[in-house]
Amino acid sequence: MKKYSYQEAISFFEELPHFKPPKNTGTPVKDMFSLDAELALLEQLNNPHMDLEYIHVAGTNGKGSTVAYISSILNQAKLKIGTFASPFLHRYNELFVVNGKEITDDDFAAVFTEVKPAYDKLAKKGILPSEYEILTVMGFLYFKKRKCDVVVLEVSMGGRVDTTNVIPAPIVTVIAPISYDHMSILGNTLTEIATEKAGIIKPGTKVVSAIQEAEVKKVLSQTCKKQKVHIDYIKKPKLIRQNLRGQIFEIDRIYETSLLGTYQIENAALAILAIKKFNECFNSKKFHISEEMIEDGIKDTRWFGRFTLVSRQPYVIVDGGHNRQGARVLRESLQQYFPDKKITFLMGILKDKEVDIILDELLQVAKKCYTMAVPNDRTMSPGELAEKIKEKGVEAQVISAADTDRLDVDKLVEKDDVLCICGSLYLLSFFTF
Repeated sequence: MKKYSYQEAISFFEELPHFKPPKNTGTPVKDMFSLDAELALLEQLNNPHMDLEYIHVAGTNGKGSTVAYISSILNQAKLKIGTFASPFLHRYNELFVVNGKEITDDDFAAVFTEVKPAYDKLAKKGILPSEYEILTVMGFLYFKKRKCDVVVLEVSMGGRVDTTNVIPAPIVTVIAPISYDHMSILGNTLTEIATEKAGIIKPGTKVVSAIQEAEVKKVLSQTCKKQKVHIDYIKKPKLIRQNLRGQIFEIDRIYETSLLGTYQIENAALAILAIKKFNECFNSKKFHISEEMIEDGIKDTRWFGRFTLVSRQPYVIVDGGHNRQGARVLRESLQQYFPDKKITFLMGILKDKEVDIILDELLQVAKKCYTMAVPNDRTMSPGELAEKIKEKGVEAQVISAADTDRLDVDKLVEKDDVLCICGSLYLLSFFTF
């Protein structure tokens, strides 16, 4: 059997067709997707996904933060925790994490070497698993080889036909806030979108959810009734103190988090509820997550890319929110933390997003905008984005990707100003802080 190098593995993925959402014609195309090819690949590898325990996390916003909180808490219990979350910003290795450490290049190559012959066998039959299907399968295989006690698995998009939804019933199913995104695939109403995301709920799991819109709650209730499972919603946490160093909040007891953003305490509340349900059924005699472990896990959680403060003189915030709800909570957080300031934005947005709705939220607090291309072929051109911003009454100027390589923040804002880099998670891959 050929042994592949790390670079050969990466080259294989770089040469595969990358996923492109279809244009929104008003009719969702969700039924064009199937998990058959991925299931065939798993079958070739003796179904490694069936030998693991899971916490499965879906939703529109807050999934990444919730996964980070849950993994941090579980790490306190000295469990071996695998984490699969997407997209990656810089390297494929970011997808596969065990106890906070990314897969090594050698291990990535070794897992790919095991998966590639199975892929080739299927390809000869005309069965072609997609890029993320292959990567998800590699994740299962890697976590099994590392003998992970639990895998915290983040849905990439939707739920029902997401590449992660081949697993058996997880210990806990977690539903983060559901809002509008990927409408060309998932549907144009909250009911349609929620139905797709609720597709990860299976008989035998425990279900927990963030606070949801009434339309979403109706779908979740109907799905849980059909699958004969109970759903618990978080209590709205009480904010005690909030500043640029972190937040202190209460849900029956006091917790502290370093993550900023008005929404992060609700993400923490969701993680806490998920862990409490996890405690009820996972090897409770051998592993028990104590209240102290939960407190320490919440306090130790780090998550880059959602209202992350990377500089104080001037203030620089990076945020990967890329839909209407993400833009709204970003604007609310900026108003909460910087009530007396107008914000300078450096933004890039994908053209298939709700660009006007996102801008209408953010420009309420804008002083000036700089626009740039997102490193993705779905990007809106920075010139077109700048024109849209100008039409809405805010000054806008294009900067090039070359400028970001030597980004001099002092030339964009004054020392006491606030710069917010936002619009897309992919945009953040340009920057290292």
